[in-house]
Amino acid sequence: MKHYARTLFIALFTGLLSFAGFNALIDPFGVTGAPDIPGLTARDTRLYGDGGRVHVGDRLARGGDASILLGSSRTVDGFPHEPTGWPGEIYNAGMRGTNIFELSQAMALAARNAPLRCVVIGLDLDEFGTHSRAKATYWLSTLNDGNRALSMTRVSLSPNTFGASLQSLADNLGGGSPRVPWADSYPAGAQRERYESGVRGIYGFYLGYNFDAGRVALFERALDALTENGIQVIGFIHPLHAWREEALFRSGRSETYFEMRQALTEVFDRHAAASPGNACVEGGGAVLWDFSGFRDFASLPAPGPEQTDAHPNFYEPSHYLPHIGQAMLDSLRGDASTPGVSGVRLEPGNLAASAGAIRTRRQRWLETEDGQAATALFDALEAAGPQAETETPQFLNRDDRRSLEDKISRIAPGRAER
Repeated sequence: MKHYARTLFIALFTGLLSFAGFNALIDPFGVTGAPDIPGLTARDTRLYGDGGRVHVGDRLARGGDASILLGSSRTVDGFPHEPTGWPGEIYNAGMRGTNIFELSQAMALAARNAPLRCVVIGLDLDEFGTHSRAKATYWLSTLNDGNRALSMTRVSLSPNTFGASLQSLADNLGGGSPRVPWADSYPAGAQRERYESGVRGIYGFYLGYNFDAGRVALFERALDALTENGIQVIGFIHPLHAWREEALFRSGRSETYFEMRQALTEVFDRHAAASPGNACVEGGGAVLWDFSGFRDFASLPAPGPEQTDAHPNFYEPSHYLPHIGQAMLDSLRGDASTPGVSGVRLEPGNLAASAGAIRTRRQRWLETEDGQAATALFDALEAAGPQAETETPQFLNRDDRRSLEDKISRIAPGRAER
């Protein structure tokens, strides 16, 4: 019996080591440092999916970046993977499907490293809802506990990693490429269908949306820690296509949107007087910009029913193209070389006026042919009796806040001298 148990243990242990070794060798998330094998692992095709947060967390823990760009899939897809023109360069650390819990953890993790000067972070209602807290791969990543060694162990032993390893091998052997969610041209009507189906889904999402002030408080704690240590935090509210913004208004969530703008404006204003050690943009320790609200570049008509050419700015109502993100970065640092991509710096003194300007731009857009088409679509949705997209609320708990505090406690003192 003892011999049988010993043999079984050895077999299981050998299998576990082989499983972990395979994942570490293929390294689909780019964290183990395994050498690239031409034809097998040389092309990283899995870095920009859900597992991308494993790669992002590892890089933030390793440090070395002067500036990082955080946000959701709008940041992943809406900015170049290597943005240009930013002082000291900037790393696109976007993560798909994220929310402010994960982003706050990422801010605190990155702040442990001396070279960090600035954090640029994209924000919108999605980040502050109770519908989500963290994706499954968050718990594998260094974002979870800040420990690279433990993270690599979790990643190597994870079935999620094994699946990504197999996909990466298949991509390398079969010539697959990283997913790019947009194209230069589409079959007739395909892009129109993407717009219509997109706003139908987001309309139901907004009907079931719940804003969580506790998430704003968590974010402010991270922002406070960074600005206190001389790191400049530059926030911006993502632009959305007018069709998605109209879904927000028609679902009755417009006041929630304006409340979020006010809450964020107050948070950033409370920390604006902090002195950054080496600022990337003008405006103090904390700066907030808004590129949302029916702006001209986001209100270009949706693709027509038979159109094949790609929309110039948005590949679907929720996601803009990389040249828009690059133009926003240029605007943040004072370079208005891209006409039409405009925003406003939000401060308490202009908050009411900027909200009024949004309502005015919306009314002007509603009178256009594109606005009338969107109105007809939402009228039909309401007539059909849409169902709210409801999920079990995920509120932040004491352990979540403690996790952030643990990372903040590891920020080395004297960072204000950076």
